[in-house]
Amino acid sequence: MKKRLAILTAILACASVMTACGADKSETSETTISETTVQSEAIAEDTSAETVSEAESETESEAVSETESAENSEEITEDTEQTESANPLQPIIDKVLSESEWPVLAEVTDPVMLTEFFTLDPENANYKEMIVMQCPISATMSEIIIINAEDVDSAKADLEARRTKAIEVDAWYPNDQILAEESIVGTNGSYAYFIIGTNAAAAEKSINDYFA
Repeated sequence: MKKRLAILTAILACASVMTACGADKSETSETTISETTVQSEAIAEDTSAETVSEAESETESEAVSETESAENSEEITEDTEQTESANPLQPIIDKVLSESEWPVLAEVTDPVMLTEFFTLDPENANYKEMIVMQCPISATMSEIIIINAEDVDSAKADLEARRTKAIEVDAWYPNDQILAEESIVGTNGSYAYFIIGTNAAAAEKSINDYFA
């Protein structure tokens, strides 16, 4: 009987110990799971914060880029407008070029070139405004010169001198010689003009129509 009681007591003791161990393991497992969950939530929050920060940074960069692009566009537009309106006689040239066929003409502004090649003094006090257009790459002579002058007859005489040089010196080829001899010097109000090119007559009409 005593042996049976001792065995029963031992069994109950083991059962109690095993129950306690099971409870400890359960608590440990729950603690581990809880800690893991907290860490995961912290990592998720950090990742979310980084994502938001990156998105905000990209948005700010795009905003700055758009602003800079807009500013650059405005500067380009202003530069273009200044280039187009740099010479007040440019609208007359634009009318000529839009109404008849001409090679690409470039404005000549170099003082040495104006003086030595075109025989025109850019510092001439008689010239209120002057524009000299020439095709620098064409094999065919093409020039349009317009001068707004105080004394238009004096300006016309200067353009006659340019015409003479074109005929006697600058016309290298037979076709250029013909164009030079058929070139036009004329006036309209205070404006004197010189035109040499295959459409010189059409250009003169455009100039006179501009002032009509």
